Amino acid sequence: MRCIVAFLLLTSTTLYGQQLLPSFDSELIESVRIDENLRKSPKEYFIKIYEYNKDSARLIKSPIIPYYLLENGQLKEVQFRSSNEVLKSHFFDNHGRIIEQKRFGFQENMPKITYEYNDDSFEATETIYRLGDRVHSKSVVKYNSLLQVIAKEEYRGKDKLNRFWKYHYNEHNDLIADQFYDTYNSVDKPSDSLHIEYVYDGLERKISRHDYRANHLESRTDYAYFPDSLVKQTTFFSLNGIPKERHLEVKKDSLRVMVRGFFQHGDTVNFRSRFKELYLYGDLVEYESRTLRGTYVDRYTTFYEYDEMSNWIKKTTYSNGVVVKKEERTILY
Repeated sequence: MRCIVAFLLLTSTTLYGQQLLPSFDSELIESVRIDENLRKSPKEYFIKIYEYNKDSARLIKSPIIPYYLLENGQLKEVQFRSSNEVLKSHFFDNHGRIIEQKRFGFQENMPKITYEYNDDSFEATETIYRLGDRVHSKSVVKYNSLLQVIAKEEYRGKDKLNRFWKYHYNEHNDLIADQFYDTYNSVDKPSDSLHIEYVYDGLERKISRHDYRANHLESRTDYAYFPDSLVKQTTFFSLNGIPKERHLEVKKDSLRVMVRGFFQHGDTVNFRSRFKELYLYGDLVEYESRTLRGTYVDRYTTFYEYDEMSNWIKKTTYSNGVVVKKEERTILY
């Protein structure tokens, strides 16, 4: 979905047979990583992050420190602090969904954003306020009974529709159409649309996907299934139908390999450049770049240190023997 950044929190849950909407997904929400494996129900923790700076050839500490506040092991608030001053706070409900964010920066003209969830009507709303509690804008996301997004509407002020999207699915619950409407142009005809066609095998598994925009083949994805892995290959095409890029992804248990290759003048035999990333348990362990200048291989190793409660308190990542990132987590029980 356009204009939406993945928010790393909980997906949908079920309570007493009722389906709960997922946490609102918005580019206005600071991305946070939620540790669902914390032991002994800590009260709070904060993380200091250091990253390698090539110009100074040393680790530089991030000026922003996220503070996670919990009650009975349930996340309630994340504060983003700088020099012990809270710049922004995110607040969460009992299901791990964001319900409000407050911004305290100097001359902040949009100090509050709220989130409402109507689990009965399958609608979630994000409302942005100016100073004095005046509504600046609003976004409404609508879901089907499977909690798939079927529409997104953006308003200026409380009720002036600005633009909206519609999403359609087939009997396999796969997305087949993504339509964007701009009210400046027309509400009857989409300003932009994506049409998707699939081919399935006898086990109802996807074996190919074709994405079309304005009757132009934008990409083709082929799937291969093995007893212990899934292989997905996507080829992207230019407007004249010539292949320009290919992605190959292999998933096997906790291992994921992504290879991105770029063709030159439609030559699908040789890549003018290629990049490979290898992840293990979500950690990048190897990166390889092959360009006209030659081959560059960078190998990563991540080490963890734990406290007496078996929660990690230090995470250090090395690149070819050099520390490129360090995270120090202080946990209060």
